[in-house]
Amino acid sequence: MMSPSPKGNRSRTHAKPKPPAISPHQHARVREQLTEILKLLKNGHLDRAGASITQLIRKHPQLPEVNHVASGFFAQSGSQDQAIYYATRAVEIDPETPEYQSALGTLFVQADKHEQAIKHLTEALTINPVLQQALSALGIAYLQTGQIEKSKETLDKGIAHFPDDHDAIMNRALLESDIANAHQAVELMRAAVKQFPDNPVLHDSLSMFACYDDQLTPEEVFEIHKAFGRCVQSKVRPPKSYPNSPEPAKRIRIGFISPDFKQHSIAYFVEPIFEYINRDEFELYVYSTSSHNDGMTDRLKSHADSWRDCHSGIADTHQQIVKDQLDILVELTGHFASNMLPIFGARPTPISITMIGYGNTTGLESIDARVIDSITDPSPFADSISTEQLIRTDGCFLCYRPPQDAPEIEPNPSPRPFTFGSFNDLRKMSPSALRAWAQILKANPDSRLVLKSSRLGQQEVRDDIHARFVALEINPSRIDLLGRTPTTKDHLNLYNQIDCSLDTFPYTGTTTTCESLWMGVPTITLMGKAHAGRVSASLLTSIGREDLIAEDQQAYINLATQLAGEGVRSANNRNDLRNQLASSPLVDGPAYTRKIEKIYHALWQSWCQKQEPK
Repeated sequence: MMSPSPKGNRSRTHAKPKPPAISPHQHARVREQLTEILKLLKNGHLDRAGASITQLIRKHPQLPEVNHVASGFFAQSGSQDQAIYYATRAVEIDPETPEYQSALGTLFVQADKHEQAIKHLTEALTINPVLQQALSALGIAYLQTGQIEKSKETLDKGIAHFPDDHDAIMNRALLESDIANAHQAVELMRAAVKQFPDNPVLHDSLSMFACYDDQLTPEEVFEIHKAFGRCVQSKVRPPKSYPNSPEPAKRIRIGFISPDFKQHSIAYFVEPIFEYINRDEFELYVYSTSSHNDGMTDRLKSHADSWRDCHSGIADTHQQIVKDQLDILVELTGHFASNMLPIFGARPTPISITMIGYGNTTGLESIDARVIDSITDPSPFADSISTEQLIRTDGCFLCYRPPQDAPEIEPNPSPRPFTFGSFNDLRKMSPSALRAWAQILKANPDSRLVLKSSRLGQQEVRDDIHARFVALEINPSRIDLLGRTPTTKDHLNLYNQIDCSLDTFPYTGTTTTCESLWMGVPTITLMGKAHAGRVSASLLTSIGREDLIAEDQQAYINLATQLAGEGVRSANNRNDLRNQLASSPLVDGPAYTRKIEKIYHALWQSWCQKQEPK
């Protein structure tokens, strides 16, 4: 939270708020109390801060600064609705203070209410054109509403005025990544890391963006991740011992932590473990670090022995995990948004594991194991670019659960051209992949291409992608660009218009590959050099479709041309592929969970054997 700065000097039409009915001395005392509350919040003492701000808001509900700080408290506590309520109150009482407008706008950004955010953030910048927080938040609001050029201008202005603003730098890199410019994102973050080498958040963002960059080698990406690990581990002190009893045969207390225990691909891949894990052998703790709940959250919660809503930050979450005395803690997010990797740097549990959610090493030597398979991470090369011990499952390291409400596979309603498609996230659509797709379209002049990604619902982004294909000598009339659909069923139904899915590289699909196969559409993939580029190959191998894996780009192009030559796929052909997936080990939740349990048991027994007798 920031203390209010002087108001702007422009003339205003707002009605001036009534002066508070307290004396100047009382008002000064309130400000002193607010300063103390802000210190408590900064140091993570939410309980003490909450008691103080609750008392103040009852005594002085008409003071804008009290509402402003109350909003900050509730935001830090994970109570988004209450944070917005008090921020709105502060603005209603005193619309002239830009920090109040900015705080409300920033909360609306966090709530995905970007049009409302833009209103308040632009108001803040009208009063103070170089308000740091407002510039950064407005840049994101413009990005999320598809106003790419405005977003660039706003973020660039913020960085020019505040070159130390890490949020603005990361948001500028996020913009480039989100519009399929991963290399530019990496370059921005590399410059930031060079300037601030001790900032783990910058290292974290660089690690994520590096996975999408088709100009980096696996070794270069590994060095980026290792630098993150060194940065984090230099700031924490892992415990020298644990209170856990080293009993190999005991019921293991295992925890899973993620911000994605909701309608998200991570939740679908972890659900079989939650459902089928042996309760006689494992006690299941779940740490949800997101305040968003939905039907999937309820399903997962029903399987947990203990469910922890952890919305108040890394320090409190770490403290809760230590208090629970877990034997094993499982990380599912890697370097994606809202991860809790710094907790793992501090080793709160005897054993820590990363699995499912991230296509690379975390870079943390404090994480004991990463669960993968022999196709995603072939030995010995993969072992040389991982800080964790690689533990390879028998078969694919993932288990897919097809959606229950998936639409039926439909016959083609009328003759149409052979249609390629890719429904992967736009950030995965690298320049190398676009060039390969252009060559496929040239080799098959009667074919079409359908691309679907949330960003492609925005006109500026669509124009940019069309321009890239024009530069590759492809008429944009041959390419359909689709944005988000209202429901998952609508999304899956679009596969009825696709004959062949083109996988992305160097970062392949995972959920998208499974969905395509379930809808009877073959996915051709290029075998990559490291895990992120080999997941689709593992999925295809697990259902017996190695014939869809290409070893190089020319083979990838040839394979696409071969499938196009076979013509538009029939409903019977599509159903055969769905049945092939349905009868494969890839969807066998109980068998998959038994494999994962063996890994957990082996790691626990190994730890027990290493403990000194007491």
